[in-house]
Amino acid sequence: MRLLFTLLVLFILAGSARPLTEVQVGEADHHPTGAVLLVVDGMGSSYVYPELEARAIDESLLGKAVLFNLTGSGAGFCARVLNVTVPVPTTGPSHSVLVTGFSWADPANIATPGATIFDVARENGLLCLAILQRGDSIGMVLEQDGIIFFDDNSMWGAEPLVGSGADLPAEIGEFFQAERDRFPLYNQERGVPGYVGYNAWGLDAAVSLVEMMGSGSGSRPFLLMVNVGAVDSAGHNLGPERYVETISGLDAPLGRLIEVCRANGVILLITADHGMSFTTDGAKGGHSSDKYSSRRESVGVPAVFVGPGVDDVVLAGNWSEVDLAPTLLDLLGLSPDLPLSEGRVIPVSKCFDLAVDVGKVGGVEVSKNGSLVVRATGDSRYVFCHLDRGLYTVRSGGRVALVNLAGDQSVDLASGSARSWKEDLSSIFDRKNRKLVAAVLILAINVIGAILIFRIIRRG
Repeated sequence: MRLLFTLLVLFILAGSARPLTEVQVGEADHHPTGAVLLVVDGMGSSYVYPELEARAIDESLLGKAVLFNLTGSGAGFCARVLNVTVPVPTTGPSHSVLVTGFSWADPANIATPGATIFDVARENGLLCLAILQRGDSIGMVLEQDGIIFFDDNSMWGAEPLVGSGADLPAEIGEFFQAERDRFPLYNQERGVPGYVGYNAWGLDAAVSLVEMMGSGSGSRPFLLMVNVGAVDSAGHNLGPERYVETISGLDAPLGRLIEVCRANGVILLITADHGMSFTTDGAKGGHSSDKYSSRRESVGVPAVFVGPGVDDVVLAGNWSEVDLAPTLLDLLGLSPDLPLSEGRVIPVSKCFDLAVDVGKVGGVEVSKNGSLVVRATGDSRYVFCHLDRGLYTVRSGGRVALVNLAGDQSVDLASGSARSWKEDLSSIFDRKNRKLVAAVLILAINVIGAILIFRIIRRG
């Protein structure tokens, strides 16, 4: 009996994190006032990233868009992720993946309470707003406190609709009505200029909304999703050359959005729901049918982060659309742990945390470029918070470890291992292990109960 109880206690203790001493090294120098999630429907990274090239199915080389404000010096201080792919290159399902971090998500998933970035944002006091031109389910619409959206995919003659929840401030509802009335001014021309104008309306409305939210009574924190749809239509209807021209037409309004987000301390994520493939350099495009859906031109999308706390870095590696939701929440200072999400946080931040385990009580020194950054004593485990990205030397006694800090990490100086310290602390109770932990605990309790009952019966 005593042995079983001891094993049970040891099992519980083995799954719990040991106490830590937190040491604040740098300050969290960013306090975002909100975030904008910009989704450019159909914009493949192959057509906008200078490191990549786009080819038709017949291997002919396709053109590149000029987006000075996305990949050039106009983009300024930003984090650009080179290789991000979408699990499903179709608008509705991809939008669901984007806001849940769940690769098998479909529009029905977002009805699950607490499943989306909007649920997490609202629970933390943020207002959820959207400007959606096409491709979204009623579930996505209902996630918002206030919205302008289109109920059909027509490029001309479409009527924006306005929706508002009970918590929407009156001035934002009035703003949405005014932007609705301005849409026809952008939607008069035909051809590429008409496609460019269609997108420019959505981006300019976002600019005005960010400005309004950053001043006066509208200064409540917010999460705004913007979906502009003309790039996708240009790919399907106009062929690769004018598809690329339509992407290039985003540059000026995108620059205005980047500028206003920076001025107001707002995080901006620029991405897409899928790309576009072409059979030849003169054909119309597609992305979701079997002929197109496996091609890099269809599944590769840009992911560019701008705003407070974001580092100036170009990140390689293989990433997925499922990683964008937890990364955006992390930059907002919110929990990135969505119930359905299988994603991980992309290390786009300026600063990270380093956990150091020395095995027993002792001092630790952390240095960079030969200069002491921080020293701590009196414990066996420490977390040094808000260290800049870079190469560090960690010393304790006679033990030394080199750490290339490009994400939250931990160093065990007793064993010489390094890993993500958040994973280290939580691994025993992650989603994969919770059922196992619960089953073992229930089994142990049942065994102990049976033994007690048997002893009572025997004594009787």
